[in-house]
Amino acid sequence: MAKLYFRYGAMGSSKTANAIMVQYNYQERGQNALMLKPRLDNRDGDRTVGSRSGLNAPCRYVEELDSIDLTTCDCVIVDEAQFLTKAQVQRLVDIVDDLGIPVICYGLRADFQGNLFEGSHWLMAWADSIEEIKTVCWCGRKAIMNARVANGVVVKSGEQIVLGGNESYVALCRRHWSRGELAPMEIRRISTGKETYMPLLLEADPSREMIEGYLDAGELYALMVNGQTCAVAVVAKREDGAWEIKNLAVAPQTRGKGYGVRLLGHLFKVLSARCDRLYVGTSEGNAPFYEKYGFARDGVIEGFFEKHYPEPVIENGKTLKDMIVMVKKL
Repeated sequence: MAKLYFRYGAMGSSKTANAIMVQYNYQERGQNALMLKPRLDNRDGDRTVGSRSGLNAPCRYVEELDSIDLTTCDCVIVDEAQFLTKAQVQRLVDIVDDLGIPVICYGLRADFQGNLFEGSHWLMAWADSIEEIKTVCWCGRKAIMNARVANGVVVKSGEQIVLGGNESYVALCRRHWSRGELAPMEIRRISTGKETYMPLLLEADPSREMIEGYLDAGELYALMVNGQTCAVAVVAKREDGAWEIKNLAVAPQTRGKGYGVRLLGHLFKVLSARCDRLYVGTSEGNAPFYEKYGFARDGVIEGFFEKHYPEPVIENGKTLKDMIVMVKKL
């Protein structure tokens, strides 16, 4: 018998990844699972759902349900179900009860103030099955609260719906959400809102155009101390299968505290499972820093800074010309 499922979890609990995998499992068995999301969720682009893990899938909008032939569907999957209205949840109930099609909804239970979203409220009331997708707070306890963070501080006032990813929200246990306490130090992989970090990225690469060329395709990691971003790094996969550090920057006010080294060590750890070599292109002045942490010189790209930057790039009073290519075995 068909059921209405509500699978909820805090930010970062892999809800969307779960939804995409459920759709994939249906497709593997030759069945059709319709993926939906509310129209207002435009973070991943038009008619697309995307997970922080990198998984994505095409979708339709919940608002289009009345124009979709559901007789071809073996299952309906709804991502970001917290944004549903009461009427839309009722429509999903009718699909289950009248058409015998199972509906699986994924979403947040409560907002940044600890209040139920409208969609979550009615799913909690009417779902046949309610399941929690668990994740953890920085302290190791189960995270059940979705904290909104602005300028490194947990905020508890404002509009209920402000779209954002892990640049704006973090999952906390109830205790640390109540106290507004963020991790003393943590490194997060940032999958949405990368442009928020542009001012800091420009500290290491003065060309916005160059950064925009590798930011979307690359992976961005941010080291945060008590909610404040102290260092960032962008890495990207090369055509030969190795990875490359495209940007490594430390906030001016936090330099000299080892944050760049700590972030570099984190990159070694996460990338060692995916490749055996890590490259970086740098200046002659910065080469000793990378040599200290295991990089070896691998070549020189003559005139790189003159060719790719419209304005002279000055470092320690010297105009940069050539790029030093360095590599480290992982």
